[in-house]
Amino acid sequence: MRAIMILPGEVEEMPPQNDSGATLVDASWIRRKFLDCRYGNDPRQAVDIYLPNDGAGPFPIVFFVHGGTWMHGQKDDAQLAPFIGGAARGYAVVSIGYRLVPDVRYPDNLFDVKAALRWVARNAGEYMLDPSRTALCGDSAGAHLAMMAAFTRGVAVFGDVAGEPECNVLAVVEQFGPTDFARIYEHFEESGVTPAMNPGEPSAIDAMLGARAELIPNLLRFYNPIDNVHPGVPPVLLQHGMRDSIIPYQQAAVLYEKITAVAGGGMAELDVNESYTHADPGYASPESVERIYRFIGKYL
Repeated sequence: MRAIMILPGEVEEMPPQNDSGATLVDASWIRRKFLDCRYGNDPRQAVDIYLPNDGAGPFPIVFFVHGGTWMHGQKDDAQLAPFIGGAARGYAVVSIGYRLVPDVRYPDNLFDVKAALRWVARNAGEYMLDPSRTALCGDSAGAHLAMMAAFTRGVAVFGDVAGEPECNVLAVVEQFGPTDFARIYEHFEESGVTPAMNPGEPSAIDAMLGARAELIPNLLRFYNPIDNVHPGVPPVLLQHGMRDSIIPYQQAAVLYEKITAVAGGGMAELDVNESYTHADPGYASPESVERIYRFIGKYL
């Protein structure tokens, strides 16, 4: 763990890129942070904790799970940009690192997310955190893992451990994540957007599953957020772009319909932008960030 406390008047020098060459999120303005807090033995099994500059807490938590086709991305890269500002709004922002494909396959990456949540619940007092009020957020592949972690809470086969402390997930924010692997190409045909990958070719989804998705349709229910919706799921904000060539926007629309039908009206909000592409910079725009925190603020 690297604890970094910046005193008033000091300037933190931060490199513009992380070890993988990805652009870092700008967290230089946050004086209280604890980086690389390990919840497991692998170096990627770690979280970064960003606290508000003032106050004694305990602070409600906004968790973030990064994307990157389950194979790339890091907890400190610019994907965190739409959420890092929560530290200025009175939230603790906790970015979760997890093991990547091909070192692991699903559900080991999901187990990592859940292990991180348990670690935070056990150690909350040390870091001024309130695990009874948490939101679980993610983008792309990270949105998939965040949804699955929230929707399968308390289910042992999905990595939960009976008797362990828990974070109480009261809201979920997913950005451009896959929700129904079996219908991705069907949805691209409906949208008219040319997919970035060709049907029939090996994909990142296949690598994450460890098998060709079309060969295991009976098992996809264990991977699909849409197949794990139940009346007890937390409220979900779904953000997607109509020009997304990686994950078609209908993936968000069908999940919205499923949550509304199963969990009730008002349990999901759908935010579809006509011009956004996958991982569009617009997701970090002031308007989008305000939408995110207005949603989170209703439940935390």
